[in-house]
Amino acid sequence: MKFLSDLTLCLQEVEWSTQDSSNQKELTMKRFLLTIILIAFSVFAWSQEGRKERADNAYSKHAFITAGEMYQSLIDQGYESADLYGKLGNTFYFNARYQEALEAYEKMLSFKTGVPKEYYFRYGQCLRVVGKDKKAEKYLKKFYQSLSVDNHTPSQLIGEINTLAPQDYVLIDARINSEVADFGTAFYGEDKIVFSSARDTGLFVSRKDKWNAMPFLKLYTATINPDGTLSEVEKLEGSVNSKFHQSTAALSSDGKTLYFTRNNFNKGKFGKDERGINHLKIYKAILDNGSWKYIEELSINGEDYSTAHPALSPDGKYLYFASDRSGSLGDSDLFRVELKSDGEFGAIEHLGDRINTPGKESFPFIDQDGNLYFSSNGHSGFGGLDVFVVVFDEFGREQIVNLNQPINSAFDDFGFATRKDGIGYLSSNRGQKDGFDNIYSVQGTKTKLQATLCGQVLDSISKQPIISAVIELRNSDNQVLTTVTVDDQGQFCLPVWPLEGYNLRAVASGFEHKEIWITPIANHGKRNVTLELVKDMAVFKEGDDLAKQLNLNPIYFDFDGSGIRKVSEIELAKVIAVLKKYPEFNLKVNSHTDSRGSREYNLSLSERRAKSTVDFIIEKGKINPNRIKGQGYGESRPLKDCEKTNCSGQEHQLNRRSEFKIVLGK
Repeated sequence: MKFLSDLTLCLQEVEWSTQDSSNQKELTMKRFLLTIILIAFSVFAWSQEGRKERADNAYSKHAFITAGEMYQSLIDQGYESADLYGKLGNTFYFNARYQEALEAYEKMLSFKTGVPKEYYFRYGQCLRVVGKDKKAEKYLKKFYQSLSVDNHTPSQLIGEINTLAPQDYVLIDARINSEVADFGTAFYGEDKIVFSSARDTGLFVSRKDKWNAMPFLKLYTATINPDGTLSEVEKLEGSVNSKFHQSTAALSSDGKTLYFTRNNFNKGKFGKDERGINHLKIYKAILDNGSWKYIEELSINGEDYSTAHPALSPDGKYLYFASDRSGSLGDSDLFRVELKSDGEFGAIEHLGDRINTPGKESFPFIDQDGNLYFSSNGHSGFGGLDVFVVVFDEFGREQIVNLNQPINSAFDDFGFATRKDGIGYLSSNRGQKDGFDNIYSVQGTKTKLQATLCGQVLDSISKQPIISAVIELRNSDNQVLTTVTVDDQGQFCLPVWPLEGYNLRAVASGFEHKEIWITPIANHGKRNVTLELVKDMAVFKEGDDLAKQLNLNPIYFDFDGSGIRKVSEIELAKVIAVLKKYPEFNLKVNSHTDSRGSREYNLSLSERRAKSTVDFIIEKGKINPNRIKGQGYGESRPLKDCEKTNCSGQEHQLNRRSEFKIVLGK
């Protein structure tokens, strides 16, 4: 029998009735066999292919509205393909038109052909938007399974528990445990704790709970030893302890008010609801000459439900508690209420479905930094009640973190309380054959969960940093978490929540945006990525000089010759990359010299250099010779007129240049 680690406090014939929150519904899965009739079809006319190419061209320029209209027009006329539907879906997806994107993606998937893994991700997001969560999970799982993840199986990625490292805490016996239940510690000033116990320090045990034939719970204090263990157990002074159950207390910061849990029993009256059930309530007591007196029931209680396990925020502004009142999702949920300066209470707040589950949430505790700890059997854990902590990540999102082993076990672990100096206490029934709870001393502090994602954004051709790039970090629901601009080296670093995947997008004017999926990073880990952006075709125009567009270094030749130096081969490789990326581009190579030397010699030298450049590009890049021509102009087209003025060496160098002019069409 589990004794009071839930909200149950049965005395004599009284029992706390709860609904079974684990109503399991038998789901009958019907599988439908779909027979796809394959229809042979002929190739459409060249005009339709041309329209598809024009639509793809608009798509590549991110003209998604225009591209979408063109794709839809082709579909209306009977032109269909997985690629067409996929791109149509993307035109809607990138404009947040998820219902329309969903329909297009479903058409794409109906072709039963291999699709890029990112489509599973986008399709899953669209399904979530329209409320088809089960189907969304199926496709998002497909997406995760398509990833290669170090040290994680796909099943671990789906619904993985956020946990602290096991070595963050050490547990030892607190040395005050009795042969019955001892649990529910709270700090009682600087050098003591208050806890619940079924031990009885009187000469005679006159009253016992018929549940377990043990004495009713009372509140006790114990002294904190330097090593975190406990000693000098004493029953709490005053009138807090009644002849029935008392447990789980919280002390105000000034040490003058004590909140505690007790059966519905006050001033000699034993209260029951209409069904004859005695519920739990929270009471408060005032310290008077070293003794707790003036017991008062809180107005947040009710006759038809239990309210228990009080905890105070460090500033004393809020009282947290557990209850099965109306609005609870499961056996018991966590709530809080504002403690106003005039002694009244504010509105009761349910802590929401991120914290509360259809299971049991109980035993709240708020540390000195404002972190909320609680126990639950509704969140994924190791078994029974586990201890969790609510923290906020770098993006202000509430995260539920399992404290891992040794704090948690396959048994019930609850009542966790800790201080900044690393001293803490835990209640657990681990290793207890009788099921009673023991108190353990906890040594250690909570480790911050954080990882780092760094990277650099480069031009895919020039390999130069794109200093105008903007980085968007999105979660698995495609919500933008943060946006940053890269530095003057095209670099960025972001603190991220570990054990979670992200969609990283780089956007820069004149470039196609790039998305990559960041698989989960281990706690305190660091991941470095490189995003290479491709020039948007729309930035290239007839007559543009690629040397300027690509920020090429000068093309150097052997002195007084036409042999291309090794250092210039890297620059020409960038030109080759553009020709391969954009097969509709042709190129004219213009070679120029400065005005030193005779006109005839300079013209001949420039023509040889132009030819050498063209030959290099054709041979090294396997480029069709019809796509590239060269011409030498000698000194006839200077950027700086050095015949009228005396030019410096740098000005002469401006005139010695190679141009790579874009020619569109044949």
